[in-house]
Amino acid sequence: MRGNSSATSGAITGNTLLLNDSWLRSEHYGLNRMADDFPRLPQAELADALASNAVLQQFARPAAQTLAEKIADKQSVVVLSDASGLILNTVGDMRALQKAQRFALAPGNLWSECGRGTNAIGTALAIDDGCEILAHQHYLTSNQGLYCAAMTLQTPNGQVAGVLDISGPAHYPHPHTLAWVKAAAQQIEYLWLKQSLRPDQWLMSLHAQAEGVDSTAEMLLVFSDNVLMAANRLAMSELQLSADRFGTLTFQQLFPHSEQRASGVPQPILTHHQQRYFFCLRAPARTHFAVTPAPERPCSLPVDATKLVRLLNAGVSLCIHGETGSGKEYVSRALYQQSRWREGKFVAINCAAIPEPLIESELFGYQPGAFTGANRQGYIGKIREADGGVLFLDEIGDMPLALQTRLLRVLQEKEVAPLGSSRSWPVNFAVICATHRDLNQRVAAGEFREDLLYRLQEFALTLPPLREWPSLPAFILQLWQELGGVARGIQLAPALLQTLANHGWPGNVRELRSLLKVLLALADDGEVLGCEALPEKYQPEPAPSRAALYQHDERVIAATLERYNGNVSKAAQALGVARSTLYRRAAREKR
Repeated sequence: MRGNSSATSGAITGNTLLLNDSWLRSEHYGLNRMADDFPRLPQAELADALASNAVLQQFARPAAQTLAEKIADKQSVVVLSDASGLILNTVGDMRALQKAQRFALAPGNLWSECGRGTNAIGTALAIDDGCEILAHQHYLTSNQGLYCAAMTLQTPNGQVAGVLDISGPAHYPHPHTLAWVKAAAQQIEYLWLKQSLRPDQWLMSLHAQAEGVDSTAEMLLVFSDNVLMAANRLAMSELQLSADRFGTLTFQQLFPHSEQRASGVPQPILTHHQQRYFFCLRAPARTHFAVTPAPERPCSLPVDATKLVRLLNAGVSLCIHGETGSGKEYVSRALYQQSRWREGKFVAINCAAIPEPLIESELFGYQPGAFTGANRQGYIGKIREADGGVLFLDEIGDMPLALQTRLLRVLQEKEVAPLGSSRSWPVNFAVICATHRDLNQRVAAGEFREDLLYRLQEFALTLPPLREWPSLPAFILQLWQELGGVARGIQLAPALLQTLANHGWPGNVRELRSLLKVLLALADDGEVLGCEALPEKYQPEPAPSRAALYQHDERVIAATLERYNGNVSKAAQALGVARSTLYRRAAREKR
């Protein structure tokens, strides 16, 4: 590094901690700093990767082309990778690069930290932020003739989709390159979110200054009805939002002092943290839709989904019995998503979890001032929210007897009157209820209305406990995908998948889902998880003690070797590292 310019020294000073951490990780991977025999993904597998990242490429292509024109005089290229660091596209004049650099930056090469040590693409993915790596800051000597600046790209639902990078000869000055990459990434994410907006969704724009609204520097929030469904990176950072809040956080929770009303002129607003911004709010273009065929999706359920969807489409009420946590709500949501009711909402209410005095107002809604402590704006209630969709009544056996009469009347007359109102509103929805109780016994004991049971249990089914589900490994993989594991390139090794399938699961689907969320939260993007990733109670045998530092990195390599039955060549290709790296690591462990 001594031979580089003062700009290099400034970069080193600003990135000292980042570089130290990255180099420590690189050393722990056992990488050979002199390695240059890196495998490339076979053409067929690259084609699959390109196909699965088609949307990312669509939104990144215009910005990448603009960047390439801006840096043409620096003999540099613009690189787009997926979330694992696999290069998908390279834009610019590759002929200006050295032969080795042209090969290394071509599509099909993997630039993860695990495979190539400290580099802008891999390190940006490791920290989920922008970074620049100059010359000797690269871990591998073969990359030390390069300057690279990279920024991760985020999907509208908050997941890492890939990386935008500029790479070129290190001897050219790059005072603004990282800023250009970050601005381009911001533009890509901005357009991606705006063009992903559905006609039935609200779009909110926020900025600290009124003139900043309706610019690429604005924060964007997307709401379905009043529920937050997506946001750009600026909004997530500024409002301290995490992706796991999407689908649960409401407009009122974010902005408790304001009403959700359309506004085309910037207006002041306060967040729940008392932050002050200016906003515009665009109302949905449409609120009613024609029914279209349900998209095909894998469905590993322990029931005949086709028959149940036909019943649901016909308006037949379903009653699902099963152990606590056995997946009654999960199955119900899966049926809803495949039914004609999917254009409406899936509205769930747990009859056992809400205090008895509040169930009536939750279900039927109330007028302003209907009772002490009521919201001054009133509330339409779960039944009206479910109009056009599915009302899911969990633990229906615990509904108070007095409310059962009102519910029966709503189901028979298809009308609902809020508390404190003399007016009724027509409603049309499908009903799915669930319980772990014996409803016939509840009827015999006088605790459940027999006529309501007949109305709710037009078709009854019993879910087996999770341990008895057929094709349990397939269901685990499906749940892993739904939780976002596949989008982040995180794999469950065969041994881990089999261990999960063999577990007894006393807590059923709820327990499995909680465990997978823990694994996902602790895993790095692109990681292959082995049995050692499991908490101790789930491991097939006591886990050996090992140093906490970089424990996940050891698992990546060990699990990949296990996946390929010890075949070093195939494991090295999957990891994007040289075969010699794994041979040296094995030799070091034998000493």
